[in-house]
Amino acid sequence: MFYDIFGGGSNVSLNVDSEFVYYNDIVHYVSDMFDEVKGGNADDLLRKVKDVINEYGLSKINEKGFLKLRQDYNNGRNSWEYFYALTCYSFNYQYRFNNNHEYNSSFGRNRSQFSKRMEKRFVDFVHRINDIDIVFDNKDFRDIDLSDADENDLVYCDPPYLISVGNYNDGKRGFKGWDEGDEKDLLGLLDKLDEQGARFALSNVLEHKGQSNDLLKSWSKKYKIHYLDKDYSNCNYQVKNDKKSIEVLITNY
Repeated sequence: MFYDIFGGGSNVSLNVDSEFVYYNDIVHYVSDMFDEVKGGNADDLLRKVKDVINEYGLSKINEKGFLKLRQDYNNGRNSWEYFYALTCYSFNYQYRFNNNHEYNSSFGRNRSQFSKRMEKRFVDFVHRINDIDIVFDNKDFRDIDLSDADENDLVYCDPPYLISVGNYNDGKRGFKGWDEGDEKDLLGLLDKLDEQGARFALSNVLEHKGQSNDLLKSWSKKYKIHYLDKDYSNCNYQVKNDKKSIEVLITNY
């Protein structure tokens, strides 16, 4: 079993070689969309997306059409194809919600669109999601039952980064933020997984724009640290570089 605890766009879940995959993301709109798409015919699903695009005249410059779709979505027209079409024309393809769970991403003028490349990726996605044994969930990571995870499984975590907050990883999007308490709970969970013999991998940053995640640095000394930038392969924690992040993958194997 491959557990993807903070699944997001499922880039990892769908590209891992595993007998079973468990995908989780607290933003249920995403997991619900994947659940609705799974089992469907790629051509039929693609046609639904294109029907939405044509109905609202969506393009890189038609902000009026985008805003109309966003309004209709928030007023109840919120099946998966409307959500997906919105993300395709949102700024940097990012989905966000306000505290009332209303979609509020801004328009990606001259940047975002459902291109031929995205069309191919969508079709490939549908084929892949139908080829693998995957289940979708939308829980807080603390509520996931990992008691059966063992040496045959891998629990992967790519949480919001405590010291690197942006639209793509602030953990909010109308849902829950990420603070030091969440960080401690996650690290405690990984320690527990290690004790029960399960493998884990944690993606994170040790330093970012002059900030240091000292909590993570101290905890990570118990495990293996893989630096994702070769410039930091011999890094020690005294090195400071305000221009770059020190990105790592921390594993217990």
